[in-house]
Amino acid sequence: MKLSWRIRLMYGLGQLPEGVKTAAFGFFLLFYYNQVLGLSGTLAGMALFVALLFDAVSDPLVGSLSDFTRTRWGRRHPYIYAAALPFSLCFFGLFVPPDGLSETGLFIWLTIFAVLTRTTMTFYHVPFLSMGAELTYDYDERTMLAALRNVFQLFGMFAVLIGGNLIFFAATSEYDNGQLNPAAYPPFALACVPLMLIGVWLAGAGTHDQIERLPGPSNVARPQLLLAALQDVVTAFRIPAFGALVAASVIFGVNQGMVQALHLYLATYFFELSATQVTLLFAGAITGIVLGSLASRPLSEIVREKRTLFIFGSAWYAIWTSAVIMARLVGVLPDNEHPIVAPLYIVCGCISAIGLGVAIPMIGSLLADLTDEHERLHGTRQEGIYYAAASFAGKAVGGIGPIVAGVIIDLSGITPGTAPADVAPEALARFGWFTGPGVIVLSLASILAIRFYNITRAGHAETLAALKR
Repeated sequence: MKLSWRIRLMYGLGQLPEGVKTAAFGFFLLFYYNQVLGLSGTLAGMALFVALLFDAVSDPLVGSLSDFTRTRWGRRHPYIYAAALPFSLCFFGLFVPPDGLSETGLFIWLTIFAVLTRTTMTFYHVPFLSMGAELTYDYDERTMLAALRNVFQLFGMFAVLIGGNLIFFAATSEYDNGQLNPAAYPPFALACVPLMLIGVWLAGAGTHDQIERLPGPSNVARPQLLLAALQDVVTAFRIPAFGALVAASVIFGVNQGMVQALHLYLATYFFELSATQVTLLFAGAITGIVLGSLASRPLSEIVREKRTLFIFGSAWYAIWTSAVIMARLVGVLPDNEHPIVAPLYIVCGCISAIGLGVAIPMIGSLLADLTDEHERLHGTRQEGIYYAAASFAGKAVGGIGPIVAGVIIDLSGITPGTAPADVAPEALARFGWFTGPGVIVLSLASILAIRFYNITRAGHAETLAALKR
């Protein structure tokens, strides 16, 4: 079934808050707690990892709960409406720790509010993602919805990265690098709150008239919630393609999260970009992802298998992300003072991001096809448990990725608050050798995992025919 553009756009709008959160978590949160507040990179990464452990429980619980919720507003919408305000307020709390906290106090504050932010986000994001597989069963229409989700996520990221740098993190007389200004972060976080609220509530209201035609909960006996969720997870992993997709998307998310968390370090210390050049770097990256996302649907007409497109996008991203870093390490690039260095890094960032834009929509679209396979095998519609995996993989961007980034920072020897000109050359070299090859290794692991996903276009058509019969 082809959807109207109104439904497509209003549904896609629900990914805007995820873009705001992803940009803030991925690009600013680790830098803020490490370089501005003085928390070690390893401890900051550990705090975000603790939050990810909570996600490992809350995501499938919420997915299973929403699968079998029965209300006059359907299975998904009550959670979408209710979660918006708590999610936004907990996010704001991340960026307003009390003055004078010790390193232990900062670690505890970051841990608590990262857990609260991610858990409240789960209550809107898992039902929202699940609804995408219910709105249409069409193989290519699902790719369209996934691409639109990605585009609106990028709008949220654009607002945070470009607006944040221009409005809140601009250079001042006291701080040449605005990202080092501690007073800029609370108003920055406060400005994100309306974007989150608007995105969640408009997506719910814009798809509200679809509730009557969306699938309802199955009439099967259920054990208590925790046991039911565990049984649902076990059942899902009995489909080999699901395990392959979860492994590939989590590794992909870790890779993306590591690069995001290190983006400001690469720009500030490794390539010594100015504030204006950092803004151009972010703008170029977002432009590249938008171009890739818009191209993903037409490309699916040429490259007919979604798995193949995911592999292509991941490989493209790895090559172009690591190439400029490796070129610096082996002495091909001149010093940072040379006028070609900054433009080259910015352009390579834009080109590499095209691969992300192609690969990310494939994850959501491949998951949607898995929900049909589940119904064929088990006779129930349980989108929630599958999109809980998608939500968890997305959170790996801001969970496991920053842990890897924090360890890299500490092992490299870049101490908090150090001016770019004062960082030891050997520390920068260690940083580069950890980062460049790290992107390649994680991308190869993700590509290897997705090769075990075995639901093809023809196989999905056979599944829909079986369901129709």
